[in-house]
Amino acid sequence: MAAVIAKGIVLRDRLTLLGLGILLTCGASRTPQASAQYITDHPAQGATTPAQLRLGFSDPPPPARLRCYWWWLNGNTDAPTITHDLEQMAAMGYGGAILVDAGGADQNGNRPVPAGPRFGTPAWTKLYLHALREADRLGLEISLNIQSGWNLGGPGVKPEDASKILTWSRKDVRGGRLLELTLTAPATHDGFYREIAVLAYPLHRGVALPPDQPAKSGPHSGNSNGNALRYRIGAAETGFSMPDSSSMVDPGPKPDDTALADASLAEVQNLTDHVRNNKLTWQAPGGDWEILRIGYTASGALVSTSSSTWKGLAIDYLDHRAFDRYWDQNMQPLLEAAKPYLGRSLRYLVTDSWELGGANWTADFREQFQRRRGYDPVPYLPTVAGRIVQDRGHTTRFLDDLRRTVADLVTEEHYDVFAAHARAYGLGIHPESGGPHGAPLDALETFRGSAFPQTEYWAPNAHRATDRDRFFTKEAASAANIYGKPFVAQEGMTTVGPQWNESLANDLKPAFDRAITEGMNRLFWHEFTSSPARMGMPGQEYFAGTHANPNVTWWSAAHDFFAYLNRVQFLMQQGTPVNDVLYDYGDNVPNFVRVKSDDPAHVLPGYDYDVTNEDALLHTLHDDGTELVGPTGSRWRLLVLPSTRRLTLTSLRRVAAYLEGGGAVAGLPLLGATGNQSPADQSAFNELSSQLFAGCTEGQSRSFGKGTLICTQDGRKALAMLHVAPDFESTSPAVDYIHRRNGSTDIYFIRNTTASAIDTTLTLRVPGGHAQLWDAVTGEAQPLAADSTGQATRVSVHLAAHGSSFVLLDPSFSSPGVPSPHAPSRLIATLQHWTLSFQQGRGAPVEPQQFNDLQSWSASTTPGIRYFSGTATYTTQFTLSGADASRGVLLQLTDVHELARVFVNGKLQGTIWAHPYSLALCKDLHAGANELRIEVSNDWANRLIGDAQPGVTQPITHTNISAYKADSPLLPSGLIGAVTIHSQP
Repeated sequence: MAAVIAKGIVLRDRLTLLGLGILLTCGASRTPQASAQYITDHPAQGATTPAQLRLGFSDPPPPARLRCYWWWLNGNTDAPTITHDLEQMAAMGYGGAILVDAGGADQNGNRPVPAGPRFGTPAWTKLYLHALREADRLGLEISLNIQSGWNLGGPGVKPEDASKILTWSRKDVRGGRLLELTLTAPATHDGFYREIAVLAYPLHRGVALPPDQPAKSGPHSGNSNGNALRYRIGAAETGFSMPDSSSMVDPGPKPDDTALADASLAEVQNLTDHVRNNKLTWQAPGGDWEILRIGYTASGALVSTSSSTWKGLAIDYLDHRAFDRYWDQNMQPLLEAAKPYLGRSLRYLVTDSWELGGANWTADFREQFQRRRGYDPVPYLPTVAGRIVQDRGHTTRFLDDLRRTVADLVTEEHYDVFAAHARAYGLGIHPESGGPHGAPLDALETFRGSAFPQTEYWAPNAHRATDRDRFFTKEAASAANIYGKPFVAQEGMTTVGPQWNESLANDLKPAFDRAITEGMNRLFWHEFTSSPARMGMPGQEYFAGTHANPNVTWWSAAHDFFAYLNRVQFLMQQGTPVNDVLYDYGDNVPNFVRVKSDDPAHVLPGYDYDVTNEDALLHTLHDDGTELVGPTGSRWRLLVLPSTRRLTLTSLRRVAAYLEGGGAVAGLPLLGATGNQSPADQSAFNELSSQLFAGCTEGQSRSFGKGTLICTQDGRKALAMLHVAPDFESTSPAVDYIHRRNGSTDIYFIRNTTASAIDTTLTLRVPGGHAQLWDAVTGEAQPLAADSTGQATRVSVHLAAHGSSFVLLDPSFSSPGVPSPHAPSRLIATLQHWTLSFQQGRGAPVEPQQFNDLQSWSASTTPGIRYFSGTATYTTQFTLSGADASRGVLLQLTDVHELARVFVNGKLQGTIWAHPYSLALCKDLHAGANELRIEVSNDWANRLIGDAQPGVTQPITHTNISAYKADSPLLPSGLIGAVTIHSQP
């Protein structure tokens, strides 16, 4: 039945069994085993031929292997535990870890863990150097989190170096006389305040209040244009899921703009020189005036989630001097101590996601603003206190400029500086700099100095219940492509909620596969906690995350599961992505790239896209005839302009040059420039914009130079007008995809987004009709019957529930044509007479149990079985004819929680952990009776619930986590339902 094709790889045919579309593998071989020389000498992206792809797919090299967050909770670890942790990572196919000293174990009502050495002390440094030495021995890469916790800072940070925010007080007065006023001091944090200015401006609207009206003040208050939205001035986070900030951009002039003004720009008076010792002396003109005293103070932002001994203020991200002082005090000693391991086991430095709150001023902000924006921000400062200066347009554009300056400083004065400091030691950085909490950021720009961008995704959980709240991958993928980075990294499998309860098949695999189709190719599993043996089982844990370490019940059985992740990552690190559209998200701030299905370019389904910012559009992307090209070869056929319909003059000139050279652009006539422009720049902008969009009619195209401008925001419509066929089409809407091109090989990863098996026909925009199906669960491949339809290839595939696979196309593949009909499989046996033995020391019965019908352990009336967590062994026999033993058979499970290691006649056959819960038994069979042994591991939840029952005085488990109560629902566990044996045809 199996066919041997080119390059010596043996492939398998497709068998539909009982309508399930199960793939049999007997008579076929896995892809050839890679040599140790290949693994040592070849980077993840070094596979350039199908043969090399097969080698890396079989045994992924270190760059393709998953990594993890390695928690040192409260610094509580020791040398033997560090060695054991790292040896287990290496044994399970990990490529490395982020070493994170942190607290947070006691969140959500959990108990704290004992304190270990404080971050950076000699005792802590000794453990850290031991970790680097052991990682070097084992060939693992370490990334070091450069503090305890995140929000960079610590106990040594003084208010002068802390994060800063605007604060003010204001007083309404009646003029026409000499005023002698004592000004109320604005609210402050941490005893720190610096004055910017005292301003006065007339109030043209509303009723003026008497001079003794109480002052209004606050470092976190302010609005603009009637919107009580603090993020308009970057004064606060805007939710925890990357908000759409496009509505903050100036929508264009309206008839009442001038009438709404509180003051014209010329009417704002700077009275700073009239103030002595908090007293203002001023001969006020007639009318009603408001006196604004405005300055900046510490924002109060603190280090988050640190160990108990590392509390303190977060540093000022807008001032490189604050970072320099932190580095000199804390990081330089650690790196000097680690010199033997720099560039070896210690490869990267990191910080975690932005949870700093707001930041909108720093000591030299006025000068930085003037240099970048070309005008003085001080006369506009009444806008941050809710006033409209000049008109609504000027006010809104000033706030654009203010936030843009904050974003520029965050990138240039913090993340770029971080990267430069790391480079001096031969290291890279990969901070989670681009969110996901709303913040005053140009998120893509923060990644430009990173060795590779990193964001995050979450496994299913109630804390982040929607896709928009769980997946932030597209941002990192776009950043990698526009800045030319090799990896798209994710903190992944994060959860907040019940612990040790995730289903590998139904929760973790679908979330991982979703992140892959969003663009991920390097997973940092969150999390692997270092838990000394003295802490018991399952031991000390962080309050969040999907726990995966040697204390997890299924750890020793998880090699095949981890191998799946690595195989997928290996292929997704090859070549370059095939994305037809580049969407420019403009120059406004905040600016984020959110979940892929947000689809700002309007191209889904059938095409994929990236997002760019102005920085990359101007500095890292170049034109190649009709396409834009990224630093590592990513190509885009169409540029879609921002939905805000605003660009800077510099961006507009870049767009015009791209069109002149032959590019294709889609967009609607612009409403204006971003920010306030000089008269000369405004005139130039208007002139070029008029030329570009002259005669622009919705849905029509026009020539500009050698290029084509299509007057629409609908990227899909524009691609159709350019005669660009869809890259991917499926007869089932349940199929998602991602496509990479590696030399002559096209690699499509496809996933079933549903919990039901599907059959679908795919049309792929690759000519030739030479296709193979590569199964990352098994590591095997098979030829696909394919039809060549001009410039496309059509194949039919079956996907199990939450199933996924690779479809590879290459001219060197033999075309198998249509498979020959084959005889259907037959049911050989439904297995009964099971003996079930439980791992001891977990409260289960000592004596083996006998069963015919298999049900969840949690349904048992025996408490030791109902609350069991660990590994139990099912044993039975089945009888085969000589012919069936020779051909091999298929083992089919109905349901399993969570992993099942299968042995036949004492020999390991493989692990069942994913749908369709089947495994080909191809070896170690003989005619007559055969022994089948299945070792099944579940999760810790049921035992923790059992230990919470009334009257339990000697619990089996020991942990700081208190997520489970006596009445918490039990999880299904073990083998459930029929187990059957089927023949091969």
